Amino acid sequence: MDKKELTAAVKKLAYDLGADMVGIAPVSRFDGQARMIHPKAHLPEAKSVICFGIHHPDASVEWCGEPNPNYPEAFQIGMIPKLDTMCYRVAKMLEKEGFTTVAQPCSTYWRHRQYKDIPYEHAAAFSHMAAFVACGLGEYGYHGMVLSPEYGPRERIICIITSADLEPDPLYRGEPLCDKCKMCARNCIGLNYEKEKLNTPNFIEFEIEGKKFSYLNINRWRCFYGEQAHLDTTKLSDYVHMDEQTIYDAMETVPRMNIQGYMCKSFKYCMNKQKRLWDKKYTPGVRRKKELSSVSKTEMLEKIIEMAINSGVDRMAIAPLSDFESAKPLFEKGFRTEQFFDTFTTVLTFGRSVCKYRKDVDLEARNEMHIGLPTTDRISQCLIDVSRYLDDLGYEAIQDWTHTGVKSFYKMPDVGAAGISGQNAKNAGWYKDGEELYTVSVICNVPFDREIRTLREWDENCFPELDLNSPIFKNAEMISVGDIDSIKYRGFEKIRKLYPNCKSIVAIANEIPERMVELACNQEAEDGAPYAFMHYETLKECIWTGEDLCSVLNKQGYFAITLPDLEPDSYMTIGKLGRHMPDLAANAPYAAAAGLGSIGKSGMLIHPDCGPRLRFVFVITDAPLTATKPFTESLCDSSCTACAEACPMKALSNEACTDIVIREGQTYRTMKRDETRCMWARSLALSEGAGSGMLGWQIPKLDVPERITDEKIEEVLNAKDKIQTLCYQCPNFTDIIVERCLQVCPVGKKLKND
Repeated sequence: MDKKELTAAVKKLAYDLGADMVGIAPVSRFDGQARMIHPKAHLPEAKSVICFGIHHPDASVEWCGEPNPNYPEAFQIGMIPKLDTMCYRVAKMLEKEGFTTVAQPCSTYWRHRQYKDIPYEHAAAFSHMAAFVACGLGEYGYHGMVLSPEYGPRERIICIITSADLEPDPLYRGEPLCDKCKMCARNCIGLNYEKEKLNTPNFIEFEIEGKKFSYLNINRWRCFYGEQAHLDTTKLSDYVHMDEQTIYDAMETVPRMNIQGYMCKSFKYCMNKQKRLWDKKYTPGVRRKKELSSVSKTEMLEKIIEMAINSGVDRMAIAPLSDFESAKPLFEKGFRTEQFFDTFTTVLTFGRSVCKYRKDVDLEARNEMHIGLPTTDRISQCLIDVSRYLDDLGYEAIQDWTHTGVKSFYKMPDVGAAGISGQNAKNAGWYKDGEELYTVSVICNVPFDREIRTLREWDENCFPELDLNSPIFKNAEMISVGDIDSIKYRGFEKIRKLYPNCKSIVAIANEIPERMVELACNQEAEDGAPYAFMHYETLKECIWTGEDLCSVLNKQGYFAITLPDLEPDSYMTIGKLGRHMPDLAANAPYAAAAGLGSIGKSGMLIHPDCGPRLRFVFVITDAPLTATKPFTESLCDSSCTACAEACPMKALSNEACTDIVIREGQTYRTMKRDETRCMWARSLALSEGAGSGMLGWQIPKLDVPERITDEKIEEVLNAKDKIQTLCYQCPNFTDIIVERCLQVCPVGKKLKND
């Protein structure tokens, strides 16, 4: 494709995936930024930045954040997984076209303290907002948030940095989007806009291609107080001086809020003058002007069903909101519950069943944890897609949230306590033995008729030969099948006991981009966030494919279960924002048994096309599927010790090796791995050499123990940085760990970079 064709293809894919806005900028527009956050600091060969976003449903802004910012309710639900999935898939498309990419996660990683040459605190590893204006999508407002012509500040955004030379969009040069009405300042609960509370200088100003941008230099520790530290924001205005130590001092007397979320009042009261509408009877904040569409209910339902199926949903139930009067006590005190029930009329509940995991079986209990969040992320994209779609048609639609029914994500046994989603699912007859059900609901004012509908039958043919070209594998890059009866690996003893009738193990895998792995925490930006992001997104896509395969096999009468982690005794690896993932080395023998590749000296699975740069999950089934020809020779050079040399913990020893027997004629020799030392970096993020300190965290100087116990884990996690332990209340939250052994492996490398 030429430049014009590639640009059009990128934008088309982003819009097809659900983007409301897409903009492209050349990297030259970022030349005024600090060196460490410039696109070229992330990807030296970068030529373009792509920024795309989706908008908040108006109702999620106009009804939420009440009685104060500590109560976000539906605000942002579903937006992060939606954007992350879009970003992953667009980045994959560019990689397949031969361009390197660095995909930046939506919920970015922050350096809350000033770091090296970055001249301010609370710096994102990469600024999505700077990219938003550079890509021509809008402008900065007085408050420092960005505004678009159509939605004002009501969008979330995400970016890709790429070597592709794409056609840039012009900067926004229309009528100013911020008229300095200062409603943001007047409604800020912490009075953060008062002159004595601002940073010096009072304004941040810069220029791109002759266009000037300016916004107030707010002390972001004041925002941190409520958003990350979860302190009661009604007390924030009492503080004039605010810094990190003030936060800790406040924790001595100010209540901590149990709700993990935040919705800024400056945001709630902001809208472009061109779109601004006041309706105090409807909401205390500002509304956004929009026109009611003439699209019929039949057309709307057809589009909604398409969106639901694309998000993995297989059923839908529609009922009037008046059916759920019993859910009113679940709403937070101070929420306008009675008015809400008078305004909204209809509940659309969407469901997806997955394998039922046994709580008393360690292997299955561990895997349910791996499955739960990705499944929630998947169907919550239906939630945000349907809400935005109805919103764009001029209706009011809002996502279900914790205190209306989203607790049914967690499959509460008391369906009534699960609120609206759970009760609607119960009324629809969806709860059955042998299934776990995940549900979400959109609450809207469209008078749809009551109905219960199956959306997907799972009747695709996938037996006995798995075909990568089948629609169920559209987001998988590799599949392989092993015959369980032929496997000799000792770890399969527990698999055979748990599933004595099973015949096949299926491995589903996706590649992690080579250049992104190579650069992680090695580039000028010192950024490992894209590495953590792509590992987690790659794993999610594999899990979603595995669940779809299980649904198809179940429909054909076979038992099938998705298991991302077949080694329950191994310590997990830190993933995106503290979400732990299966250890690749511990699961490598199972992947080799499925025919996905060979095992390298590091213990990692090695694939000829991408080396160890892949994530995979397994499906265990009693369907006798056609087996893949297994690898019988190692792809790893017996003289290579790059992995051992790169390990900052020196956890791999070439002096002590062991043999891993997979089946007759398939044995691999691996280095001995010191599990304690490896875990110190991989699972606890206590090694500077693995990237742990590159967000400015204060890594405790502790000796590695001979053995790690549960007590030792608690001790060392509590010794971590105060921002992580006291503020985020999650010691591994925003930790970064780069597996240096994976990073340096020469197998499967295709790029040659100077």
